[in-house]
Amino acid sequence: MKISVASLIVRFLKEAGVPYVFGLSGHSIFPITDALYAEPNLRFVPVMHELSAAYMAAAYAKGTRTLGVCTASAGAGVTNLLTGIAYAYKESIPVIVLAADVSRNHVGKGASSWHEIPQREMFEPVTKLSVTLENAEQAVGTLLRALNEATTARRGPVYVGIPRDIQEQEIEAPGSGWLTKVATIEEPAPAVLDQAAEELQKASAPVIIAGGGIYWSRAEEELRELAELLSAPFGTTPSHKGLISEDHPLSLGVLGFGAFPFANSFCLDSDLILAVGVTFSEGLTLGYGDKVIPTKANIIQVDSDPRELGKIYPAHLPILCDAKAALRGLIGRLRKGKVQKENISRLDKLKTEKNNWHEKIFAHAYEGQGPINQWHVYRALKEAIGEDAIDAIVVGAGGTAELIRRFVAPSYVYHSGEMRAIGFGVSTAIGLSLAFPSRPVACVTGDGSFMLESQELATAAAFKLPISIIVIRNDAYGNMKRDQIKHYGGRVIGTDLHLPDLCALAGSYGIEGKRVAEAEALLPAVKRALVLHKPILLDVVCPIEGI
Repeated sequence: MKISVASLIVRFLKEAGVPYVFGLSGHSIFPITDALYAEPNLRFVPVMHELSAAYMAAAYAKGTRTLGVCTASAGAGVTNLLTGIAYAYKESIPVIVLAADVSRNHVGKGASSWHEIPQREMFEPVTKLSVTLENAEQAVGTLLRALNEATTARRGPVYVGIPRDIQEQEIEAPGSGWLTKVATIEEPAPAVLDQAAEELQKASAPVIIAGGGIYWSRAEEELRELAELLSAPFGTTPSHKGLISEDHPLSLGVLGFGAFPFANSFCLDSDLILAVGVTFSEGLTLGYGDKVIPTKANIIQVDSDPRELGKIYPAHLPILCDAKAALRGLIGRLRKGKVQKENISRLDKLKTEKNNWHEKIFAHAYEGQGPINQWHVYRALKEAIGEDAIDAIVVGAGGTAELIRRFVAPSYVYHSGEMRAIGFGVSTAIGLSLAFPSRPVACVTGDGSFMLESQELATAAAFKLPISIIVIRNDAYGNMKRDQIKHYGGRVIGTDLHLPDLCALAGSYGIEGKRVAEAEALLPAVKRALVLHKPILLDVVCPIEGI
């Protein structure tokens, strides 16, 4: 049976289990969107800007730990996706870009052609695979390859360019089972695991650093079990805050950028580091030196990507394998050896440090004179989630250091990671809300960050999503203005903002807006927002002195 390439793409998405395609339609992609129209189990999510489509697809993929898909029309539509795909690349998120390109008979005309630019070449540095179909017969093999590249081994985005004319060309429909994924889980070498277990048992002050490898292999429970067996504190990379609840007695929270004040010192005092699925990024290491990673500690490094082993710091014992398989192997060996370590003095020290930090956070009372500060915001968010046992998802955008440092996360927190992008939060909240329709989403965003994507209020309203957008309002790119004042003699340039009435802006989209200017009104406002089951914007007045 013959089907068009556009119909093949829709079949591919359906069989790959993709329920949403995020994008902005255009003439050059009409054959694909028209094919989507006929498929009831696939929903097109129209955005107000293509960058938002990339962020939504990445958020959906990261939240569900499956595949995200975005699309755009040729030329400017596709280039608008690029920043979001770069974010997905840096954070190893499986997203497929189904991009329209100019028809083959128009290729090669350069600047004189509508839309034609080197799209494939632009995406090549920020994808695992970047390819443009040259003929319809390549479609089946390319889509299968794209799926495997995006979702196996170290995950990441893939770009597939589909010229306008090829979308309408017909090919023979593939038979059943054509979309079989290649299993690529690396199993650890037994002798290496034997050595690692022995060294962990002998270490007097081990620390575990958990990164994306833990997240994507769904190995959180193995991480917790191993840490408890070894009585070893564990920290996460900045990108994976809340991988395990930061209320866990052994949790250090994030290490490196945005760490709690006590966290990095525990790592510096360690004699052995077990790093699992960690790239030793600039954010984790605070510049690749010895501010977090001690020079004398031995490092056992587990990663499924051989390029990462020993790349930044020498790996005393490199282990090439899947994170979950490695942790299971270590747990089995330690249990067989009846290992159950205790380090009472070390745990008591960690407990004291965490209690002191919690007391500092909660010392910022809502009552009394003075404006709202960000300590109030994160205290209110923690209390609102904890008091009513609300299973909320937290997203941070703009001022990510404050989110990481001041919010003790009961569960996984989504933010822009090593990319440090602003204009990220609302789009990400929308993708996550579609991924978890029964859970409220709290998006904490700076006002400057919010204005870069305020148009996506239309998307939140159209889908009636339970998103609480908490805008930290200081009429500035707050962190930048604060540092200009602090480090440049008060010379402020390019960081003040001229903002509209944000409540009125929300109202114009049919979304409730509420201005919060007093600290004692903050907690009730946040608690109400999280149980409202519809989009709401809180305009929280927080001068830069409170950042």
